[in-house]
Amino acid sequence: MTSTETSSLVLHGKGRASARLRDGVVLLEADGVRRRIPVAAIERVDVHGARVRRLTVVLTGDEPVAYHLRCRSALAVHEFAQAVRRALPVRDADEPRPNGTELVTEKPLERAAPNRIRQLRWGLGGGYVLVLVLLLVTDAGVVPGVLWAVAPGPIAAGGLGVYGGWQLFREAWVLRTRGITVEGRLQRSHFYNGVEQYTYAYVDSHGVRRERTGSDGGAERVEITYDPADPETTKVGRRTAGQLVFGAVLILLAGAVLLAGVAFVVMGMAALVI
Repeated sequence: MTSTETSSLVLHGKGRASARLRDGVVLLEADGVRRRIPVAAIERVDVHGARVRRLTVVLTGDEPVAYHLRCRSALAVHEFAQAVRRALPVRDADEPRPNGTELVTEKPLERAAPNRIRQLRWGLGGGYVLVLVLLLVTDAGVVPGVLWAVAPGPIAAGGLGVYGGWQLFREAWVLRTRGITVEGRLQRSHFYNGVEQYTYAYVDSHGVRRERTGSDGGAERVEITYDPADPETTKVGRRTAGQLVFGAVLILLAGAVLLAGVAFVVMGMAALVI
């Protein structure tokens, strides 16, 4: 078994569909069925469709069967297809192929537990509409009703901004305090949504070969800083001061917007109660 027969990539599609590559088997979950597709049963893997975001796994056999998975990220589809292609056995053109459908096993998926987050969203949405209606039909006034109506905007924008700023700040702080810098070599580049993406390969301190893909870079050799506790956290270069400042500023600005939205909610509730 080669190291390419297992990949850490997880491809997510619509309706909770997903695909993984483990121990030479493509695990495809879609339409309420979990399919185990050995790489020996796969003739080829195609990437096509609108914006090349559709993965097609074609089985071997005289009448090949194909399974499809559509993903939002074209880059994720491309990377997963490459991982599966590396795991496919090398065959001669005239080599007999097995009937791929006979090698595929299927098992119905267990019904998922109720989505608590979705139920919470519906509950909050219903409560929001109820309060808005009460503010409009009572003598609370126009201003509290308007403030309540616009409150979700700054709350959502501010919350996302705070979260994004915290992620930037935390990543920079982690890389600054415990990051390890190694040399990376350019492997390939491609365009995604009009932006050129660069993939660099590097070897970490444990001798494991890893890859890093992003829009920064371009040189044949660059320094890559990574977090040994979480190798997925990386950046080209080793300077983090700018990212720390930007993350902190984003947290402050987005936090002010978030607090304004919360104040609108408090004012609307106060007008309804008083």
